[in-house]
Amino acid sequence: MKQKIVFKLTSGVLLGTMLMYTSPVLAFTKEETVYSKLDGTGRCYQTIVNNHLKNDEQAELLEDLSDLLEIHNVNGSEELTQNGNGLIWKANGNDIYYQGNSQKDLPIACDVSYFLDGNEISAQDLAGKSGKVKVKLSYQNQDAHVVSINGKEETLYTPFVVVAGTILDNTTHRNIEITNGKVIDDGTKTMVIGLCLPGLQDSLGVSADTLLMPNCIEISMDATDFELNSIATFVTPKLIEDTDLSLFDELDRIYDKVRLLEASSKQLVDGANSLRDGASTYHEKSSAFYNVMNQFSSGVSDANASYSKINSGIDTLQQGSASLESGAKTISDGTKAVSSNLQVLDSKLGDLQSGIKSLQAGEKQLADGLNLIVSEVNKVAIPDYSAKIADLEKLVNANTSTKEALKASNASLNTQLKNATDESIKATLKAQIEANESLISLLDTNTKATNSTIAMLKSTDTSTMKELQNGLNGLKKGLSDLQAGTQDLYDGSSALKGATNTLSTKTNELYEGSKSLYEASLKVSEGTKTLRSGSKQMKNGLNTLDVSSQQLTQANSQLVDGANSLSSGATSLANGMNQFDKEGIQTICHYLNGDLKDVSTRLELLQDLAEQYSHFTMLQDGCKGNVKFIMMMDSIKRSDEQKDVIVLNEDKKY
Repeated sequence: MKQKIVFKLTSGVLLGTMLMYTSPVLAFTKEETVYSKLDGTGRCYQTIVNNHLKNDEQAELLEDLSDLLEIHNVNGSEELTQNGNGLIWKANGNDIYYQGNSQKDLPIACDVSYFLDGNEISAQDLAGKSGKVKVKLSYQNQDAHVVSINGKEETLYTPFVVVAGTILDNTTHRNIEITNGKVIDDGTKTMVIGLCLPGLQDSLGVSADTLLMPNCIEISMDATDFELNSIATFVTPKLIEDTDLSLFDELDRIYDKVRLLEASSKQLVDGANSLRDGASTYHEKSSAFYNVMNQFSSGVSDANASYSKINSGIDTLQQGSASLESGAKTISDGTKAVSSNLQVLDSKLGDLQSGIKSLQAGEKQLADGLNLIVSEVNKVAIPDYSAKIADLEKLVNANTSTKEALKASNASLNTQLKNATDESIKATLKAQIEANESLISLLDTNTKATNSTIAMLKSTDTSTMKELQNGLNGLKKGLSDLQAGTQDLYDGSSALKGATNTLSTKTNELYEGSKSLYEASLKVSEGTKTLRSGSKQMKNGLNTLDVSSQQLTQANSQLVDGANSLSSGATSLANGMNQFDKEGIQTICHYLNGDLKDVSTRLELLQDLAEQYSHFTMLQDGCKGNVKFIMMMDSIKRSDEQKDVIVLNEDKKY
């Protein structure tokens, strides 16, 4: 806004180089040029006003008002009829040029002071002196108006633009400078032109520390035999061009954007606070998950160690099943021999019963071992990783959401960085963007590790343990059948012992029983082989699970560290956003909705005052007018008192 105001004020400098400008006409347009002579102190001692009535409608008569004295036509023979302040010109379709004297005070007063080597001196005493000279032109706005702004009465001044300039001889003046103006040196002479805006500082209510609108011009130089040509001052109440009034509409749109900016900043603060809270929760859950993973890893290691005992028992079971198969084969062969050697059956029947007893004892020992194996295997729970996989997938989704939120935050921060002008705010924004990028990279690393863990858990095969349990159950049933068969064998041998006469008839049955026993022993042997194969797979799986759980625990440790960094970064981001909103956005919004809005209101009122100041003398109703002032200050010469005189030629210029 400051740059725009300075730009509009600078346009006054260009306006100051113009001696004439036009406005729309109604019946006719009255253009006034007020010429005033000032003495060396800036006091006005003569004012002559030139009026130009622009007869655009080529009227025969033009009716005008004027309080000038000694009115006369300066560019034609059109006749004038005057009645007090009323003037009637017989224009005959022509423009009218007339002038007269005025005793009215000018709206802009001038005060001139002189300094030689830092000491104030009068104009008369300064003539012909040498040294460091400074000429200070101070202008006072005397056209004040009391207006109401937001229910409060304020004093505003008609916004006059003042441009002053003179020409200095380079042979006697060097190192020429001017405040708020321009120095133009052609090698032999130097033109200086300065700009000031008297009364505008108070009218806008803006501190000079924020934006200085000068009411004085200082010309300084190194002088030898000091002389000063006449200083010409051009004054116009044209502060803002009509075509620039769209500035106020643009300000209204800016106020709407300010409200949007304020609301958006609040959303950013809320989002940063939510991110901080979410990151804190994420950190807490990551720590809890880390503790569970340690317990899980420890449990897997214990299960792996315990299963070594089970695997050793299964080896013993396989060896026993081999012996069982061999014994059953022997029984079958023996039964077949009984069938062919009934004669020696009675003598060997006692031995048979003794062998059966030993067999039953072995079967019991085998059953006890098998029960122990089944008990140990059943203690190993078949792991179900579905819940753990679901938790890890939620963690991946949370990482993705957090990353997207950080990317969106960076996009907003980059936009703010492009629009920021304050270097401290830029540095803060850049630091926040870099912190977000680090968090995004960390989230990517954690997501990859978590996905790897999910894949590993999904690939873990739990069918081996189920096959082992099924095989053990089949083995247990086969052994039960074997025990039952052995008992039958024993009962049969007892019957043989007591009734050898019926032995012959039962021989075939005994043979069939021994055959079934052998076939059952084959099944037991096959079951133990399957059990051993499954046990090896189970052992390898437990080893893999043990190693993987340790790797997962280590990765989760890194995840906890990342969650801690994320929580810390989110807290810093939330604190930074709160500070940025409070000290940055809210300050800007307060200024735009407060100071700037007040300035724009004052500018609109000043524009109204500038448009209302359309004449210096008098103006007929229904006519348009505009006015400009040219003040010529007496020159300072080394010789006797010498004043410039006003010479008005046909072009109405000095």
